[in-house]
Amino acid sequence: MSSSLFRQDNPFNVVMGRIGDLAMLSVAWFVCSIPIVTIGPATSAACEVAREIVEDTDEGVFRTFWRAIKRRFGVNMLFSLLFIVLFAIGAVDLWYISRQTGDSASVFYGVTLGALVIVAMMLSFVLPLSGRSKLSWWEQIRQSVRLSLMKPLLALGNVALIALPFVLMWFVPGAVVWVPILWCVLGAGVSMWAIMTWTCRAFQLKPRDTPADHDA
Repeated sequence: MSSSLFRQDNPFNVVMGRIGDLAMLSVAWFVCSIPIVTIGPATSAACEVAREIVEDTDEGVFRTFWRAIKRRFGVNMLFSLLFIVLFAIGAVDLWYISRQTGDSASVFYGVTLGALVIVAMMLSFVLPLSGRSKLSWWEQIRQSVRLSLMKPLLALGNVALIALPFVLMWFVPGAVVWVPILWCVLGAGVSMWAIMTWTCRAFQLKPRDTPADHDA
């Protein structure tokens, strides 16, 4: 009984090893996202590492992350700037509308928020599948839109996971203190792992497949 606890394939050791990998992935993503403008390459690399963890083909979290972040760095920086601009525009619009009064302001707020969610859904597969893609930046966006239309609930799930820490900090008292710490230590890695787990299953992606292999 005691000897089985030290076996590498022991379920407890497997689970703890996976948690450790996701914790390291969260730290790597957080450190590389500190400049803000590099959040695109960092997120793409984190999703690639998470996919390799799902496929059980990873060769070490930090080594794989560093290799992945250098791949398609320029394209992912372009995506990063695009997402930052879209987020800034959406945030300013919502802030401005929230300062207005009347029923029409509530309607405009809801419409604007809904439009932002739809845009986010259409772009939700860009960074997760960018790591192995050979498509241009525009083709990558078109692919994401197509996949989102194929699997709208999956796209909405991706958006919900990405938005979860912001929603918690906005609505839960005191969450602004512990949510960033939790996401830096473990939450980011778990989110990337969840996104890549159901993406690979939904589109039946096999190890070393590229998005173009299965239109995903």
